[in-house]
Amino acid sequence: ELKKKGLFNITRLAESHAAVLLCRLREICLAVTSEVTNLRSKVSYSAIVTLGELFAILKKDMDSQVDEVAPVLLQMVWNSPEFVQKAASQSLGIMVENVTPARAMTALMDKGVK
Repeated sequence: ELKKKGLFNITRLAESHAAVLLCRLREICLAVTSEVTNLRSKVSYSAIVTLGELFAILKKDMDSQVDEVAPVLLQMVWNSPEFVQKAASQSLGIMVENVTPARAMTALMDKGVK
């Protein structure tokens, strides 16, 4: 519950004070991404949704994080319970819509093929 609450708070912070997150975006994304593979599917789901929301809110500011986030989300699309797969697919879609197209395509092609 504490991890889910923390992930929720990251999203709220991005909505109201994005500048605070931008200076430590790499560390935040690494922390959230590490929770995507949490054995608790509710925590994993919350982390996936949080990443999608970060892409939606921060848009092109998330370009630098695509190479780290895309492979983890791709792994969850084919190696998880159905509701987690659906969330990962939606977050990937949000990523593609909001970052630089070339960055998204490169990450998906490089990581997706592997």
